[in-house]
Amino acid sequence: MTARDSDMAREEDDESVAVALPSAIWGILLLACLLRITAVLLRFENIHVDRDAYLAIAKNLLDGHGFCSTISQPTAFRPPLYPLMAAICLRVGGLAVLGIAQVILGTITVWLTWRLAGLCRLSWRVGVVATFLVAVDPLLIEYTTQPMTETLSTFLVTVLLLRTLKGRPSISKSIAVGAIFGLAVLCRPSIWAFGGLASAIWMIVTLVGRASSSSFTDRRSRAVSLASACGVSTLLVVSPWVMRNVIQFGRPIFMTTHGGYTLLLGNNESFYDEVVSKEGRATWSATGLSEWQAENERRLSALGISRLDEPARDRQLASFAQEWITSNPLRFLQCSMLRFQRFWALRPATSNSTVPTWLVQLVGAYYLGVFTLALVGLLRLRNRIMHFWTVPVMVLSLTFVHLVYWSNARMRSAVVPAISLASAAAIQRSKANNLRRATDLKEIR
Repeated sequence: MTARDSDMAREEDDESVAVALPSAIWGILLLACLLRITAVLLRFENIHVDRDAYLAIAKNLLDGHGFCSTISQPTAFRPPLYPLMAAICLRVGGLAVLGIAQVILGTITVWLTWRLAGLCRLSWRVGVVATFLVAVDPLLIEYTTQPMTETLSTFLVTVLLLRTLKGRPSISKSIAVGAIFGLAVLCRPSIWAFGGLASAIWMIVTLVGRASSSSFTDRRSRAVSLASACGVSTLLVVSPWVMRNVIQFGRPIFMTTHGGYTLLLGNNESFYDEVVSKEGRATWSATGLSEWQAENERRLSALGISRLDEPARDRQLASFAQEWITSNPLRFLQCSMLRFQRFWALRPATSNSTVPTWLVQLVGAYYLGVFTLALVGLLRLRNRIMHFWTVPVMVLSLTFVHLVYWSNARMRSAVVPAISLASAAAIQRSKANNLRRATDLKEIR
């Protein structure tokens, strides 16, 4: 096969893109928008359910009480970005505007998935399939209806992945990546793990640079400059939150005061006895959870730690968890296995009897198909994964975090576009197939 044959095959594909792309992508975007609007309308009561106190914080911000879930009690228990977005929406037009904002963010995320597929050097067919999978993903549709971080976090993570892949390394790119990363961690602090892991991998690859003609000293200088630009940009975005916490609590808090609680929540004797020892088939009873929480309060009170001292409580709860993990390494491993299963669960755990059994089973079948295709897709892409290495690193980093901290299926919502890309890649043509296709084109002509 000649170079001209390859060009003809490429041109044939480009012509197909020109014909099929607009209708396919615009149709999928319309579908994504309609599905999310329908979900918000049918389940509008969900957006009133303030499970994580984000709406309470937003309302107190609007009323001039500051960042607190209870009036006159400043908090850093929740990250700040989503309550700020919710406060803006409430100011503009109430919860209906918040629902509209989440529909818009969810729909844009679908379009960003198409862009991400292109930057990953995947075929347009793979991009269309991946975009469709994000459009119809049950997890993303469900959390569009709830006042929680999933929709905003998924949007920001997808933008972050796009920016890491777009363009050559430069100071301006590093500044942009750092700023977007800062917003992402202000929405969901677990994204810090991606920053650490991705930075380490990038630094190693950059410094090794065997394919580069530059000297080690030049590579090191360049790497330091780029990393510094990214780090400073991140700090500038995160610094208002950190400074606010210094003023309120007398110490810098880059994440939240929630980490100690979530670490202990999945690593304690009560949870192990009621759930883990039964191989996750049971749920943690309301009585068991309440008794465990009351026991924690007694232990904290005995140590003289006030309910109002969030940083001290956070440190001590983390210490309780570390003590349990150290004393029960085998049980910790069992807990981690259960967390892994829940993070990648086919069917999100629900005690809501209003959800039809057939619908739960349908969701399970959907994710079984998606995950199976993702494994096939990863095998197809194994030789070109360095073209888009930040995408699997994001998935791995969040998985690692939730091997230790509390976990369930909604924790993976931020990487649904990444998973969808891997699933869609199951239809990616290999180079051998492309060669055969170009040869067939030559014979036809």
